[in-house]
Amino acid sequence: MSESVNKKVLLGLSGGVDSAVSAVLLQEQGFQVIGLTLDFSCRSEETRDNMIRDTKSLAADLGIEHFVHEAHTEFEEKVMTPFVDAWRRGETPNPCVLCNPIMKFPSMISLADEYGCDFIATGHYAAIGDEEGKLIPFNERRRDRKVSLLRGTDRRKDQSYFLYALPQEILSRVLFPLGELTKTEVRALAEDRGIKLAQKADSQEICFLPDDDRIDFLREQDALGEPGPYLDTEGKLIGQHAGIGRYTVGQRKKLGQSFGKRMTVLSIDAARNAIVLGDELECRSSSILLANLVFTDLLEKMLRDQDQVTLLVQLRSQGQAIPCAIELIDNGSRAVIRFAEAQRLTAPGQAAVFYQDKMVLGGALVLSSTAD
Repeated sequence: MSESVNKKVLLGLSGGVDSAVSAVLLQEQGFQVIGLTLDFSCRSEETRDNMIRDTKSLAADLGIEHFVHEAHTEFEEKVMTPFVDAWRRGETPNPCVLCNPIMKFPSMISLADEYGCDFIATGHYAAIGDEEGKLIPFNERRRDRKVSLLRGTDRRKDQSYFLYALPQEILSRVLFPLGELTKTEVRALAEDRGIKLAQKADSQEICFLPDDDRIDFLREQDALGEPGPYLDTEGKLIGQHAGIGRYTVGQRKKLGQSFGKRMTVLSIDAARNAIVLGDELECRSSSILLANLVFTDLLEKMLRDQDQVTLLVQLRSQGQAIPCAIELIDNGSRAVIRFAEAQRLTAPGQAAVFYQDKMVLGGALVLSSTAD
């Protein structure tokens, strides 16, 4: 076994089957694993105590060192407050996309350095490849090697969408043990290795939203907003909404009243506290304006060499990858993507992530999606 494999790795331990199997796979490949539980979310004391108890018990079963890192204040400032502010602006933010590059992974890297770990690892369904997109075996990983982010093999569980904004200095130190596995295979491995929580249900919640109740959380933050006008696409008053924090672009249900036909949220104008509604045929667009661009060197080169580049874009975490043409505007500070066929509107604040085959070429935040 080469010396490069026999390294210390700091593993994010959540108490779920994915991180547990990740720990076992890393140990089987010769890594000395240290478990880290990130305590960010400011949930109830009971929820926090249960999480820490479960992860400590899991670490003991796995025979690994374990510690908890608490950073409630920083998490509130960097993730929760921007999340709330975005809803106040009429956007639909994705907190995981925000948290990963500015909070979760930087925290892990900093703590890895303290513990003398060359690498960090998580149970994400994603993978790391070389600059051409070829998967790099763990025993060939080097901290100074340039890498690319790849989709996980299990397309239904693939989490590369949430990780597109991780910079090269973090990606070069991340191991994703589940990258080539399906969820079914992970559960089978857990059963085979005698991991008690092999059949534990996946958590689908945003970590700081108890019971995944966004409305209740925003109400506590005084961020639901005041009632205001529903307008049609010609600006005519057709009803009253209950506060813009309750709605997202593309929403068809829970509009609070009947309009004589099925209506969809087309746009949210926070400055006027107004929501524009239309029918489903109006809820389509052939172009999207993007900001906060995070592109790989490869995509930047492609855009330098060509005025317009054709790629695949994914507009939702479990959405299909759609062919599009991307063009830089405003001296490269923003971009426009265009579709051959109009697509359903995407809410401002959501991520647009670009792919070439399995390789992630970057992403951006949706600034506006205008109906045709």
